[in-house]
Amino acid sequence: MERAIVAFADERIRQKSLCLLSREGWETMACASGAEVIRMARQLGSAMVICGFHLPDMTADTLAAELRGTAVLLVIARASYLDLCGGENLYKLPLPATHAEFMASLRLLLDFESTHLRHPVSGRGEEAQRLIRKAKELLMDVNRMSEEEAHRFLQRRAMDSGMKLAEAARWVVESYNV
Repeated sequence: MERAIVAFADERIRQKSLCLLSREGWETMACASGAEVIRMARQLGSAMVICGFHLPDMTADTLAAELRGTAVLLVIARASYLDLCGGENLYKLPLPATHAEFMASLRLLLDFESTHLRHPVSGRGEEAQRLIRKAKELLMDVNRMSEEEAHRFLQRRAMDSGMKLAEAARWVVESYNV
């Protein structure tokens, strides 16, 4: 399953992008700021980021510079904005774009990401990572936490009770599924 980090300042556009990618079978992670994208991409080891030109805390140009060697970005925006950014890991898709153009761009980026970027060397298994993501999503949705707050909550819970992060995440998921 392919995965991507989706980051748009506009919640409506972010949700629309997440739905489109989910229908195509992609695993997606949503971020509302450049700082969240940087943290998530570094945690994953390598990433594909789909974003707009402006994020609340930085532009796509700055984000690409911060993630050089870690992530490849597909910036979707009007051509006038795309003229303002560049980078070896930044690819541009001008609006309006068709579904076919969007998917073709993603396939090209997948090839680049798989051959040029480092990949995670995580001590956590795929199931543990999935569980932690699910717990954070639940905390963010139900308790209106940011991704950072949800992560810190899980860390505190794990440290206070002497469990691993994945065990704390399982506790959260089971608590909300009761």
